[in-house]
Amino acid sequence: MQRFHLHLPVVHSKGYGIIIAVICMVLTVVFYATDQYGALWTGFGIALVFFVGILISIIHYNGRHGEKTSTASAFYLGIRTTFLATFLLGIFALIFHVLVVNGTIHRLIPQGFQQTPRIIRGIETEKERFWILFVGNVLIADIAMGVLAAMLGALVFKANQKSAGDATKDNI
Repeated sequence: MQRFHLHLPVVHSKGYGIIIAVICMVLTVVFYATDQYGALWTGFGIALVFFVGILISIIHYNGRHGEKTSTASAFYLGIRTTFLATFLLGIFALIFHVLVVNGTIHRLIPQGFQQTPRIIRGIETEKERFWILFVGNVLIADIAMGVLAAMLGALVFKANQKSAGDATKDNI
């Protein structure tokens, strides 16, 4: 019986990084449009997309190389992808904040059943909040998720895995 194999081109870390960054950028715009930008769960959601994207890139890379990639090459692919995607997301976050978010600093939000809204954030608070969000979510969280995903993906999908039953004196 003949098997059908889907032959996808090998994508390098540049392609994976761009794809992951674009997905995260689209999610950022969607979160902003739905007035969820800056909520804690949106940062976690983007970090999860980042983590899963790095894992998928390692799985695809390993599969395209016949399941024979070394742990080091899979890890370095994950790291390169992480840094490229983080760089692109950082540039996007800065541009997005300057062009879009900065124009809507004062938000008028009604408090409870009161008919008169009041300003709950000032310019300085919003600027400080942006830098905390930028450094925390874009830089630290994405790099941490990428490094964790690269380590996990490299170790789980490494070549020549041996189970405990297959262990010999050579690999103990």
